[in-house]
Amino acid sequence: MDARKILLVIFDGLGDRPLTELGHKTPLEATPKPNLDWFASNGVNGLVDPIAPGVAAGSDTSHLALFGYDPHEVYTGRGPFEAAGVGIDLQPGDIAFRGNFASVDGEMKLTDRRAGRIREGTDELAKALDGLKLGRIKATVLAGTEHRVAVVLRGRGLSPRVTD
Repeated sequence: MDARKILLVIFDGLGDRPLTELGHKTPLEATPKPNLDWFASNGVNGLVDPIAPGVAAGSDTSHLALFGYDPHEVYTGRGPFEAAGVGIDLQPGDIAFRGNFASVDGEMKLTDRRAGRIREGTDELAKALDGLKLGRIKATVLAGTEHRVAVVLRGRGLSPRVTD
């Protein structure tokens, strides 16, 4: 049997909407893209419904499905992805969250759920929270990209049944 080598390129999030100022073209349609044009001319292209036709899927659930996992069975949220992305080694029983740094006013009312998409100072914010102990539970907190943060709770008896 001849083994064929393939390159699977997933342009996750590449789609967009037409803009009036671009003559009702999408940014992708309006910009020169010789490398993408080469792929389109020399490869096989298509769209995929990774979960099921008509089911809108996020990057996290879509990638699980593309790699053969059933997101309905194994998806536990974005937390494990964020934790892995910042280098946290998850252990059995850990509960991982993906959160945002946010802005509040003087009365502690939320004013921006993404803290202005802040790019600087997040390491210091995370360090101020890292190691926080909640009884016998310890929090590991590491900054991700921009306003994102990974929070992992570790301790005995934690339940994975977390709700919003």
